[in-house]
Amino acid sequence: MERANKIYHSSRNFMFKYIIALLWTGFNFVVFCKAFSNYHHDVQYYYLSRILGNGLCVSRGTAPVLNLTMALITLPTCKTFNLLLHKVFGRCSTRLLVHYLEKTKVVHLLLGCSLLIVAIVHSVAHFVNIVNFIHNYDNRYRELNWANGPDDNVLRLLFATPTGFSGCIMLLTLAAIAYLARRSMRDRFYNSFITSHHLFLVFYGMMFYHPLSNIIKHQTNIDKHKIMCDLVDNVTLHSNEDLLVLCEERPHFSVGTKRAWIWPLIGLAIYLADISFRYLTSHSERYSVTTVQTYAMAGHAIHLRLQFARQAIVKILPGQYILLQCPAISTLEWHPFTVTELPIEGRNDITLTIKVRGDWTEELYDRVVQREQCKRNLGGIDPYRRIEFLLDGPYPSVMSNMLDCKRILFVGAGVGITPFVTIMRLLLSTNVVQPARVHLVWVARNLETFLWFSDEIARLQEKFWSQNKPDRFWVKLHWTQSYDEHLLAECFGDMPSIKSRMYRGRPNWNDVFLDLVTLYPRKRVSVFSCGPKELTKEIRLKCKEYSKHGCKLSYFHEGFG
Repeated sequence: MERANKIYHSSRNFMFKYIIALLWTGFNFVVFCKAFSNYHHDVQYYYLSRILGNGLCVSRGTAPVLNLTMALITLPTCKTFNLLLHKVFGRCSTRLLVHYLEKTKVVHLLLGCSLLIVAIVHSVAHFVNIVNFIHNYDNRYRELNWANGPDDNVLRLLFATPTGFSGCIMLLTLAAIAYLARRSMRDRFYNSFITSHHLFLVFYGMMFYHPLSNIIKHQTNIDKHKIMCDLVDNVTLHSNEDLLVLCEERPHFSVGTKRAWIWPLIGLAIYLADISFRYLTSHSERYSVTTVQTYAMAGHAIHLRLQFARQAIVKILPGQYILLQCPAISTLEWHPFTVTELPIEGRNDITLTIKVRGDWTEELYDRVVQREQCKRNLGGIDPYRRIEFLLDGPYPSVMSNMLDCKRILFVGAGVGITPFVTIMRLLLSTNVVQPARVHLVWVARNLETFLWFSDEIARLQEKFWSQNKPDRFWVKLHWTQSYDEHLLAECFGDMPSIKSRMYRGRPNWNDVFLDLVTLYPRKRVSVFSCGPKELTKEIRLKCKEYSKHGCKLSYFHEGFG
Protein backbone atom coordinates (compact mmCIF):
# COMPACT_ATOMS: atom_id res chain seq x y z
CA MET A 1 0.00 0.00 0.00
CA GLU A 2 2.82 2.40 0.89
CA ARG A 3 4.55 1.62 -2.41
CA ALA A 4 1.31 2.39 -4.27
CA ASN A 5 1.00 5.72 -2.42
CA LYS A 6 4.56 6.65 -3.35
CA ILE A 7 3.88 5.84 -7.01
CA TYR A 8 0.69 7.91 -6.89
CA HIS A 9 2.36 10.97 -5.36
CA SER A 10 5.35 10.68 -7.71
CA SER A 11 3.06 10.54 -10.73
CA ARG A 12 1.05 13.50 -9.45
CA ASN A 13 4.27 15.47 -8.97
CA PHE A 14 5.32 14.50 -12.49
CA MET A 15 2.03 15.76 -13.92
CA PHE A 16 2.24 19.09 -12.12
CA LYS A 17 5.89 19.52 -13.07
CA TYR A 18 5.36 18.95 -16.77
CA ILE A 19 1.87 20.37 -17.25
CA ILE A 20 3.28 23.64 -18.63
CA ALA A 21 5.46 21.71 -21.08
CA LEU A 22 2.46 19.68 -22.27
CA LEU A 23 0.31 22.80 -22.72
CA TRP A 24 3.06 24.64 -24.60
CA THR A 25 3.78 21.62 -26.80
CA GLY A 26 0.07 21.21 -27.53
CA PHE A 27 -0.30 24.89 -28.41
CA ASN A 28 2.74 24.74 -30.71
CA PHE A 29 1.35 21.62 -32.37
CA VAL A 30 -1.92 23.41 -33.12
CA VAL A 31 -0.03 26.40 -34.57
CA PHE A 32 2.12 24.06 -36.67
CA CYS A 33 -0.85 22.07 -37.98
CA LYS A 34 -2.76 25.22 -38.92
CA ALA A 35 0.19 26.64 -40.88
CA PHE A 36 0.94 23.22 -42.44
CA SER A 37 -2.69 22.89 -43.59
CA ASN A 38 -2.75 26.39 -45.03
CA TYR A 39 0.29 25.80 -47.23
CA HIS A 40 -0.86 22.30 -48.14
CA HIS A 41 -4.31 23.35 -49.38
CA ASP A 42 -3.79 26.93 -50.54
CA VAL A 43 -3.90 27.01 -54.35
CA GLN A 44 -1.58 30.01 -54.36
CA TYR A 45 1.28 27.67 -53.39
CA TYR A 46 0.34 24.87 -55.81
CA TYR A 47 3.29 25.35 -58.16
CA LEU A 48 5.81 25.86 -55.32
CA SER A 49 4.42 22.81 -53.51
CA ARG A 50 4.81 20.76 -56.69
CA ILE A 51 8.53 21.54 -56.61
CA LEU A 52 9.15 21.20 -52.87
CA GLY A 53 6.55 18.68 -51.74
CA ASN A 54 5.90 18.45 -47.99
CA GLY A 55 9.19 20.24 -47.28
CA LEU A 56 7.35 23.49 -48.00
CA CYS A 57 4.57 22.69 -45.51
CA VAL A 58 6.96 21.56 -42.74
CA SER A 59 9.28 24.55 -43.10
CA ARG A 60 6.39 27.00 -43.15
CA GLY A 61 4.56 25.16 -40.34
CA THR A 62 7.55 25.49 -38.00
CA ALA A 63 8.12 29.18 -38.91
CA PRO A 64 5.24 30.64 -36.80
CA VAL A 65 6.26 28.40 -33.87
CA LEU A 66 9.78 29.82 -34.05
CA ASN A 67 8.45 33.37 -34.35
CA LEU A 68 6.18 33.04 -31.33
CA THR A 69 8.90 31.45 -29.20
CA MET A 70 11.36 34.19 -30.11
CA ALA A 71 8.85 36.84 -29.08
CA LEU A 72 8.32 35.26 -25.64
CA ILE A 73 11.68 33.77 -24.67
CA THR A 74 13.13 37.00 -23.25
CA LEU A 75 10.08 37.72 -21.08
CA PRO A 76 10.76 35.25 -18.18
CA THR A 77 14.30 36.66 -17.76
CA CYS A 78 13.07 40.26 -17.79
CA LYS A 79 13.79 41.49 -14.24
CA THR A 80 11.82 44.68 -14.79
CA PHE A 81 8.73 42.68 -15.81
CA ASN A 82 9.04 40.51 -12.68
CA LEU A 83 9.36 43.64 -10.54
CA LEU A 84 6.26 45.10 -12.19
CA LEU A 85 4.33 41.89 -11.51
CA HIS A 86 5.41 42.04 -7.88
CA LYS A 87 4.08 45.58 -7.51
CA VAL A 88 0.81 44.89 -9.32
CA PHE A 89 -0.11 41.39 -8.16
CA GLY A 90 1.91 41.08 -4.97
CA ARG A 91 -0.89 42.64 -2.94
CA CYS A 92 -3.77 40.56 -4.30
CA SER A 93 -2.32 37.11 -5.02
CA THR A 94 1.03 36.55 -3.36
CA ARG A 95 0.90 32.77 -3.74
CA LEU A 96 0.33 32.98 -7.51
CA LEU A 97 3.15 35.52 -7.86
CA VAL A 98 5.52 33.34 -5.82
CA HIS A 99 4.66 30.34 -7.99
CA TYR A 100 5.46 32.37 -11.12
CA LEU A 101 8.79 33.63 -9.71
CA GLU A 102 9.69 30.07 -8.77
CA LYS A 103 9.03 28.87 -12.32
CA THR A 104 10.57 31.68 -14.40
CA LYS A 105 13.77 29.75 -15.08
CA VAL A 106 11.74 26.64 -15.94
CA VAL A 107 9.66 28.63 -18.44
CA HIS A 108 12.81 30.10 -20.00
CA LEU A 109 14.38 26.63 -20.29
CA LEU A 110 11.18 25.25 -21.82
CA LEU A 111 11.09 28.02 -24.42
CA GLY A 112 14.80 27.54 -25.14
CA CYS A 113 14.47 23.78 -25.63
CA SER A 114 11.44 24.16 -27.89
CA LEU A 115 13.26 26.84 -29.89
CA LEU A 116 16.23 24.51 -30.46
CA ILE A 117 14.10 21.49 -31.40
CA VAL A 118 11.82 23.39 -33.79
CA ALA A 119 14.84 25.18 -35.31
CA ILE A 120 16.42 21.80 -36.12
CA VAL A 121 13.20 20.57 -37.75
CA HIS A 122 12.91 23.83 -39.68
CA SER A 123 16.53 23.56 -40.86
CA VAL A 124 16.15 19.94 -42.00
CA ALA A 125 13.00 20.86 -43.93
CA HIS A 126 14.80 23.71 -45.68
CA PHE A 127 17.73 21.45 -46.54
CA VAL A 128 15.24 19.09 -48.20
CA ASN A 129 13.80 22.14 -49.99
CA ILE A 130 17.26 23.03 -51.34
CA VAL A 131 17.67 19.53 -52.77
CA ASN A 132 14.17 19.65 -54.30
CA PHE A 133 14.74 23.10 -55.81
CA ILE A 134 17.63 21.58 -57.80
CA HIS A 135 16.22 18.13 -58.58
CA ASN A 136 12.74 19.40 -59.51
CA TYR A 137 13.89 22.46 -61.41
CA ASP A 138 11.31 23.61 -63.96
CA ASN A 139 12.51 25.84 -66.80
CA ARG A 140 8.99 27.16 -67.34
CA TYR A 141 8.93 28.83 -63.89
CA ARG A 142 12.43 30.13 -63.37
CA GLU A 143 11.18 33.09 -61.33
CA LEU A 144 9.61 30.65 -58.87
CA ASN A 145 12.70 28.52 -58.39
CA TRP A 146 15.43 29.44 -55.92
CA ALA A 147 18.07 27.42 -57.80
CA ASN A 148 19.76 28.76 -60.92
CA GLY A 149 19.27 25.49 -62.79
CA PRO A 150 19.25 21.71 -62.48
CA ASP A 151 23.05 21.77 -62.20
CA ASP A 152 23.15 24.26 -59.32
CA ASN A 153 25.21 23.41 -56.23
CA VAL A 154 23.59 22.56 -52.90
CA LEU A 155 26.49 24.16 -51.02
CA ARG A 156 25.99 27.45 -52.87
CA LEU A 157 22.37 27.68 -51.78
CA LEU A 158 23.29 26.59 -48.28
CA PHE A 159 26.23 28.94 -47.61
CA ALA A 160 26.24 31.65 -50.29
CA THR A 161 22.66 32.92 -50.08
CA PRO A 162 21.14 35.13 -47.36
CA THR A 163 18.62 32.49 -46.26
CA GLY A 164 21.07 29.59 -46.25
CA PHE A 165 23.96 31.48 -44.63
CA SER A 166 21.83 33.11 -41.93
CA GLY A 167 20.12 29.78 -41.19
CA CYS A 168 23.47 28.06 -40.62
CA ILE A 169 24.68 30.88 -38.37
CA MET A 170 21.46 30.81 -36.32
CA LEU A 171 21.59 27.04 -35.89
CA LEU A 172 25.24 27.15 -34.77
CA THR A 173 24.42 29.99 -32.40
CA LEU A 174 21.57 28.04 -30.80
CA ALA A 175 23.79 24.95 -30.48
CA ALA A 176 26.53 26.97 -28.73
CA ILE A 177 24.03 28.59 -26.34
CA ALA A 178 22.43 25.23 -25.52
CA TYR A 179 25.77 23.46 -24.97
CA LEU A 180 27.17 26.12 -22.64
CA ALA A 181 23.85 26.45 -20.78
CA ARG A 182 24.10 22.94 -19.34
CA ARG A 183 24.45 22.87 -15.56
CA SER A 184 27.92 21.31 -15.67
CA MET A 185 29.14 24.03 -18.03
CA ARG A 186 27.44 26.82 -16.05
CA ASP A 187 29.16 25.74 -12.86
CA ARG A 188 32.63 25.37 -14.41
CA PHE A 189 32.62 28.13 -17.05
CA TYR A 190 30.13 30.77 -15.92
CA ASN A 191 31.76 33.51 -18.01
CA SER A 192 31.42 31.38 -21.14
CA PHE A 193 27.79 30.70 -20.26
CA ILE A 194 27.02 34.44 -19.93
CA THR A 195 28.95 35.34 -23.10
CA SER A 196 27.30 32.61 -25.17
CA HIS A 197 23.85 33.74 -24.07
CA HIS A 198 24.55 37.17 -25.51
CA LEU A 199 24.93 35.45 -28.88
CA PHE A 200 21.15 35.58 -29.03
CA LEU A 201 21.66 39.12 -30.37
CA VAL A 202 23.43 37.56 -33.36
CA PHE A 203 20.53 35.11 -33.68
CA TYR A 204 17.97 37.91 -33.68
CA GLY A 205 20.04 39.96 -36.14
CA MET A 206 20.21 37.01 -38.54
CA MET A 207 16.42 36.66 -38.30
CA PHE A 208 16.04 40.05 -40.00
CA TYR A 209 18.51 38.97 -42.71
CA HIS A 210 17.02 35.46 -43.14
CA PRO A 211 14.06 36.22 -45.51
CA LEU A 212 16.07 38.27 -48.03
CA SER A 213 16.45 35.38 -50.51
CA ASN A 214 12.70 35.49 -51.20
CA ILE A 215 12.41 31.75 -51.64
CA ILE A 216 8.72 31.48 -50.70
CA LYS A 217 6.58 32.82 -53.55
CA HIS A 218 2.88 32.48 -54.26
CA GLN A 219 0.81 32.76 -57.43
CA THR A 220 -0.89 36.14 -57.81
CA ASN A 221 -3.21 35.56 -60.83
CA ILE A 222 -5.27 32.54 -59.81
CA ASP A 223 -8.41 34.05 -61.43
CA LYS A 224 -6.73 34.08 -64.86
CA HIS A 225 -4.62 30.95 -64.48
CA LYS A 226 -6.16 28.07 -62.58
CA ILE A 227 -3.97 25.33 -61.14
CA MET A 228 -2.87 22.54 -63.51
CA CYS A 229 -3.42 24.67 -66.60
CA ASP A 230 0.13 23.86 -67.59
CA LEU A 231 -0.85 20.19 -67.91
CA VAL A 232 -3.31 20.97 -70.75
CA ASP A 233 -1.80 20.80 -74.24
CA ASN A 234 -2.22 23.73 -76.65
CA VAL A 235 -4.58 21.91 -79.02
CA THR A 236 -7.03 21.06 -76.26
CA LEU A 237 -6.68 24.51 -74.74
CA HIS A 238 -7.52 26.45 -77.92
CA SER A 239 -10.32 24.14 -78.88
CA ASN A 240 -12.16 24.71 -75.59
CA GLU A 241 -13.29 28.25 -74.88
CA ASP A 242 -13.98 27.52 -71.19
CA LEU A 243 -10.45 26.26 -70.69
CA LEU A 244 -9.10 29.25 -72.57
CA VAL A 245 -10.81 31.61 -70.12
CA LEU A 246 -9.50 29.66 -67.12
CA CYS A 247 -5.97 29.58 -68.47
CA GLU A 248 -5.90 33.02 -70.06
CA GLU A 249 -2.44 33.96 -68.71
CA ARG A 250 0.69 32.17 -67.67
CA PRO A 251 1.16 32.09 -63.85
CA HIS A 252 2.73 35.10 -62.14
CA PHE A 253 4.50 34.82 -58.80
CA SER A 254 5.27 37.26 -56.02
CA VAL A 255 6.99 37.16 -52.64
CA GLY A 256 4.21 38.86 -50.76
CA THR A 257 4.30 41.00 -47.64
CA LYS A 258 6.96 40.05 -45.06
CA ARG A 259 5.80 40.20 -41.45
CA ALA A 260 8.17 37.72 -39.80
CA TRP A 261 10.45 40.55 -38.64
CA ILE A 262 7.78 41.67 -36.14
CA TRP A 263 8.25 38.63 -33.88
CA PRO A 264 12.00 38.86 -33.19
CA LEU A 265 11.51 42.60 -32.84
CA ILE A 266 9.08 41.98 -29.94
CA GLY A 267 11.59 39.76 -28.12
CA LEU A 268 14.41 42.20 -28.83
CA ALA A 269 12.32 45.15 -27.66
CA ILE A 270 11.56 43.38 -24.35
CA TYR A 271 15.27 42.72 -23.81
CA LEU A 272 16.40 46.25 -24.76
CA ALA A 273 13.70 47.88 -22.62
CA ASP A 274 14.74 45.74 -19.66
CA ILE A 275 18.49 46.38 -19.87
CA SER A 276 17.94 50.09 -20.60
CA PHE A 277 15.77 50.52 -17.53
CA ARG A 278 18.19 48.53 -15.38
CA TYR A 279 21.18 50.48 -16.72
CA LEU A 280 19.56 53.81 -15.94
CA THR A 281 18.53 52.57 -12.50
CA SER A 282 21.92 51.12 -11.55
CA HIS A 283 23.75 54.28 -12.68
CA SER A 284 21.29 56.72 -11.12
CA GLU A 285 21.80 58.61 -7.87
CA ARG A 286 18.81 56.79 -6.41
CA TYR A 287 20.69 53.47 -6.21
CA SER A 288 24.26 54.72 -6.19
CA VAL A 289 26.31 52.92 -3.51
CA THR A 290 29.70 53.29 -1.89
CA THR A 291 31.67 50.48 -0.27
CA VAL A 292 31.77 50.91 3.50
CA GLN A 293 33.32 47.65 4.59
CA THR A 294 34.83 44.55 3.00
CA TYR A 295 36.68 41.70 4.65
CA ALA A 296 37.33 38.00 4.15
CA MET A 297 35.27 35.68 6.34
CA ALA A 298 35.99 32.19 7.61
CA GLY A 299 34.87 29.50 5.24
CA HIS A 300 36.17 31.23 2.08
CA ALA A 301 33.54 33.97 1.98
CA ILE A 302 33.33 37.78 1.78
CA HIS A 303 31.51 40.26 3.99
CA LEU A 304 30.40 43.30 2.01
CA ARG A 305 28.64 46.40 3.33
CA LEU A 306 27.34 48.96 0.82
CA GLN A 307 25.89 52.36 1.69
CA PHE A 308 23.32 54.14 -0.47
CA ALA A 309 24.15 57.70 -1.47
CA ARG A 310 20.54 58.89 -1.18
CA GLN A 311 19.20 60.12 2.15
CA ALA A 312 15.82 58.39 2.04
CA ILE A 313 15.73 54.80 3.25
CA VAL A 314 15.72 52.31 0.38
CA LYS A 315 12.87 49.85 0.85
CA ILE A 316 14.07 46.26 0.64
CA LEU A 317 11.95 43.35 1.85
CA PRO A 318 13.38 40.35 3.74
CA GLY A 319 14.38 37.60 1.32
CA GLN A 320 14.88 39.91 -1.68
CA TYR A 321 18.09 39.92 -3.70
CA ILE A 322 20.14 42.41 -5.68
CA LEU A 323 22.36 42.11 -8.74
CA LEU A 324 25.93 43.22 -8.20
CA GLN A 325 28.58 44.33 -10.68
CA CYS A 326 32.21 45.10 -9.95
CA PRO A 327 33.51 47.18 -12.91
CA ALA A 328 37.12 46.49 -11.88
CA ILE A 329 36.51 42.77 -12.54
CA SER A 330 33.97 42.82 -15.39
CA THR A 331 31.68 45.43 -16.91
CA LEU A 332 29.35 42.77 -18.31
CA GLU A 333 28.71 40.39 -15.44
CA TRP A 334 25.91 40.89 -12.91
CA HIS A 335 25.67 38.38 -10.08
CA PRO A 336 22.68 37.82 -7.74
CA PHE A 337 23.18 37.96 -3.96
CA THR A 338 20.58 37.85 -1.22
CA VAL A 339 20.60 40.84 1.13
CA THR A 340 21.50 39.67 4.66
CA GLU A 341 21.01 42.99 6.47
CA LEU A 342 18.38 45.55 5.47
CA PRO A 343 18.54 49.37 5.62
CA ILE A 344 17.12 50.79 8.85
CA GLU A 345 16.42 54.25 10.21
CA GLY A 346 19.73 56.04 10.68
CA ARG A 347 21.74 53.56 8.61
CA ASN A 348 20.90 53.40 4.91
CA ASP A 349 23.11 50.47 3.95
CA ILE A 350 22.91 46.78 3.17
CA THR A 351 25.09 43.77 3.94
CA LEU A 352 25.91 40.87 1.65
CA THR A 353 27.57 37.56 2.48
CA ILE A 354 29.26 36.19 -0.63
CA LYS A 355 30.52 32.62 -0.82
CA VAL A 356 33.41 32.09 -3.22
CA ARG A 357 32.07 30.03 -6.11
CA GLY A 358 33.45 30.62 -9.58
CA ASP A 359 36.04 32.91 -11.11
CA TRP A 360 34.22 36.23 -10.45
CA THR A 361 33.84 35.68 -6.71
CA GLU A 362 37.36 34.17 -6.59
CA GLU A 363 38.87 37.34 -8.04
CA LEU A 364 36.81 39.51 -5.70
CA TYR A 365 38.01 37.43 -2.74
CA ASP A 366 41.65 37.77 -3.86
CA ARG A 367 41.30 41.56 -4.12
CA VAL A 368 39.75 41.79 -0.64
CA VAL A 369 42.46 39.58 0.91
CA GLN A 370 45.21 41.54 -0.86
CA ARG A 371 43.87 44.84 0.49
CA GLU A 372 43.67 43.42 4.02
CA GLN A 373 47.26 42.16 3.88
CA CYS A 374 48.56 45.49 2.60
CA LYS A 375 46.67 47.38 5.33
CA ARG A 376 48.19 45.15 8.01
CA ASN A 377 51.70 45.51 6.57
CA LEU A 378 51.38 49.30 6.31
CA GLY A 379 49.92 49.87 9.75
CA GLY A 380 46.29 50.31 8.70
CA ILE A 381 46.97 52.49 5.65
CA ASP A 382 45.13 51.31 2.55
CA PRO A 383 47.28 51.91 -0.57
CA TYR A 384 44.56 50.70 -2.95
CA ARG A 385 41.46 52.44 -4.18
CA ARG A 386 38.22 51.32 -2.60
CA ILE A 387 36.51 48.51 -4.50
CA GLU A 388 33.48 50.06 -6.19
CA PHE A 389 30.26 48.31 -7.14
CA LEU A 390 27.12 48.95 -9.16
CA LEU A 391 23.84 47.74 -7.70
CA ASP A 392 20.73 46.66 -9.60
CA GLY A 393 17.55 45.88 -7.70
CA PRO A 394 16.19 44.89 -5.31
CA TYR A 395 14.16 42.17 -7.00
CA PRO A 396 11.32 39.99 -5.66
CA SER A 397 12.05 36.45 -4.59
CA VAL A 398 9.99 33.46 -3.48
CA MET A 399 11.68 33.92 -0.10
CA SER A 400 9.88 37.24 0.40
CA ASN A 401 6.77 35.17 1.10
CA MET A 402 8.10 33.92 4.46
CA LEU A 403 6.67 36.81 6.47
CA ASP A 404 3.17 35.95 5.24
CA CYS A 405 3.37 32.39 6.54
CA LYS A 406 2.32 31.28 10.02
CA ARG A 407 4.53 28.20 10.24
CA ILE A 408 7.73 27.74 8.24
CA LEU A 409 10.52 25.24 7.82
CA PHE A 410 13.65 26.73 6.26
CA VAL A 411 16.34 24.42 4.91
CA GLY A 412 19.60 26.09 3.95
CA ALA A 413 22.74 24.45 2.53
CA GLY A 414 25.92 26.44 3.11
CA VAL A 415 25.45 29.99 1.85
CA GLY A 416 21.82 29.02 1.16
CA ILE A 417 21.09 30.25 4.70
CA THR A 418 21.30 33.89 3.54
CA PRO A 419 17.61 34.35 2.52
CA PHE A 420 16.64 33.44 6.09
CA VAL A 421 19.12 35.78 7.81
CA THR A 422 17.01 38.91 7.29
CA ILE A 423 14.04 37.06 8.83
CA MET A 424 16.14 36.23 11.89
CA ARG A 425 17.33 39.80 12.25
CA LEU A 426 13.77 41.07 11.85
CA LEU A 427 12.58 38.71 14.59
CA LEU A 428 15.44 39.96 16.78
CA SER A 429 14.78 43.67 16.29
CA THR A 430 10.95 43.69 16.22
CA ASN A 431 7.99 41.88 17.70
CA VAL A 432 6.35 40.69 14.50
CA VAL A 433 3.61 38.12 14.93
CA GLN A 434 4.41 36.04 11.86
CA PRO A 435 5.95 33.60 11.39
CA ALA A 436 4.60 32.22 14.66
CA ARG A 437 6.64 28.99 14.43
CA VAL A 438 10.05 28.77 12.78
CA HIS A 439 12.01 25.58 12.11
CA LEU A 440 15.55 25.98 10.80
CA VAL A 441 17.76 23.23 9.36
CA TRP A 442 21.18 24.49 8.30
CA VAL A 443 23.51 22.05 6.55
CA ALA A 444 27.18 22.87 5.85
CA ARG A 445 30.33 20.97 5.01
CA ASN A 446 32.72 23.05 7.12
CA LEU A 447 32.40 24.30 10.68
CA GLU A 448 33.63 27.75 9.65
CA THR A 449 30.40 28.30 7.71
CA PHE A 450 28.36 28.21 10.92
CA LEU A 451 30.44 31.08 12.32
CA TRP A 452 28.78 33.48 9.84
CA PHE A 453 25.43 33.71 11.63
CA SER A 454 25.78 31.64 14.80
CA ASP A 455 25.54 34.80 16.91
CA GLU A 456 22.13 35.71 15.42
CA ILE A 457 20.83 32.17 15.95
CA ALA A 458 21.98 32.11 19.58
CA ARG A 459 20.54 35.56 20.36
CA LEU A 460 17.19 34.71 18.76
CA GLN A 461 16.97 31.55 20.86
CA GLU A 462 17.75 33.54 24.00
CA LYS A 463 15.11 36.14 23.13
CA PHE A 464 12.33 33.57 22.79
CA TRP A 465 13.46 31.73 25.91
CA SER A 466 13.27 34.99 27.85
CA GLN A 467 9.74 35.54 26.46
CA ASN A 468 8.77 32.02 27.56
CA LYS A 469 8.33 30.98 23.90
CA PRO A 470 11.06 28.34 23.48
CA ASP A 471 9.05 26.45 20.86
CA ARG A 472 8.80 29.42 18.48
CA PHE A 473 12.32 28.90 17.09
CA TRP A 474 13.52 25.33 16.51
CA VAL A 475 17.09 24.79 15.20
CA LYS A 476 19.14 21.91 13.83
CA LEU A 477 22.69 22.42 12.53
CA HIS A 478 24.35 19.64 10.51
CA TRP A 479 28.11 19.49 9.98
CA THR A 480 28.59 16.97 7.17
CA GLN A 481 32.37 16.67 6.64
CA SER A 482 35.35 16.13 8.98
CA TYR A 483 33.29 16.33 12.16
CA ASP A 484 35.56 17.04 15.15
CA GLU A 485 34.30 17.32 18.75
CA HIS A 486 37.41 19.20 19.90
CA LEU A 487 37.13 21.79 17.12
CA LEU A 488 33.42 22.16 17.88
CA ALA A 489 34.17 22.81 21.56
CA GLU A 490 36.91 25.28 20.63
CA CYS A 491 34.65 27.31 18.31
CA PHE A 492 31.35 27.14 20.21
CA GLY A 493 32.34 26.24 23.76
CA ASP A 494 30.90 29.52 25.05
CA MET A 495 27.69 29.09 23.00
CA PRO A 496 25.89 26.04 24.42
CA SER A 497 22.73 26.82 22.44
CA ILE A 498 24.74 26.30 19.22
CA LYS A 499 26.89 23.40 20.37
CA SER A 500 23.93 21.38 21.66
CA ARG A 501 22.17 21.71 18.30
CA MET A 502 25.11 20.64 16.15
CA TYR A 503 24.76 17.19 14.58
CA ARG A 504 27.14 14.99 12.66
CA GLY A 505 26.34 14.22 9.01
CA ARG A 506 23.33 14.92 6.82
CA PRO A 507 19.85 15.33 8.30
CA ASN A 508 17.43 12.44 8.47
CA TRP A 509 14.64 14.08 6.53
CA ASN A 510 12.11 11.48 7.59
CA ASP A 511 12.63 12.53 11.22
CA VAL A 512 12.39 16.23 10.33
CA PHE A 513 9.12 15.88 8.44
CA LEU A 514 7.68 13.38 10.91
CA ASP A 515 8.14 16.05 13.61
CA LEU A 516 6.24 18.56 11.46
CA VAL A 517 3.38 16.16 10.85
CA THR A 518 3.18 15.36 14.57
CA LEU A 519 3.33 18.99 15.69
CA TYR A 520 0.92 20.42 13.11
CA PRO A 521 -1.82 17.90 12.22
CA ARG A 522 -4.28 19.25 9.62
CA LYS A 523 -2.42 22.57 9.50
CA ARG A 524 -0.44 24.32 6.78
CA VAL A 525 3.36 24.52 6.96
CA SER A 526 5.38 26.44 4.36
CA VAL A 527 8.69 24.77 3.52
CA PHE A 528 11.46 26.91 2.01
CA SER A 529 14.84 25.69 0.81
CA CYS A 530 17.89 27.25 -0.77
CA GLY A 531 20.69 25.01 -1.94
CA PRO A 532 21.84 22.58 -4.64
CA LYS A 533 19.46 20.85 -7.01
CA GLU A 534 19.81 17.47 -5.26
CA LEU A 535 18.64 18.99 -1.97
CA THR A 536 15.73 20.71 -3.72
CA LYS A 537 14.55 17.44 -5.25
CA GLU A 538 14.81 15.59 -1.95
CA ILE A 539 12.89 18.19 0.04
CA ARG A 540 10.20 18.45 -2.63
CA LEU A 541 9.66 14.68 -2.58
CA LYS A 542 9.42 14.67 1.21
CA CYS A 543 6.82 17.44 1.12
CA LYS A 544 4.74 15.40 -1.33
CA GLU A 545 5.18 12.22 0.69
CA TYR A 546 4.27 13.67 4.08
CA SER A 547 1.42 15.87 2.86
CA LYS A 548 -0.73 12.77 2.70
CA HIS A 549 -0.43 12.38 6.49
CA GLY A 550 -2.73 15.31 7.25
CA CYS A 551 -0.23 18.17 7.34
CA LYS A 552 -0.42 20.47 4.31
CA LEU A 553 3.18 21.15 3.21
CA SER A 554 3.66 23.92 0.63
CA TYR A 555 7.11 23.94 -0.93
CA PHE A 556 9.13 26.91 -2.26
CA HIS A 557 12.76 27.01 -3.26
CA GLU A 558 15.30 29.58 -4.36
CA GLY A 559 18.28 28.98 -6.58
CA PHE A 560 20.53 31.10 -8.80
CA GLY A 561 22.47 28.27 -10.45
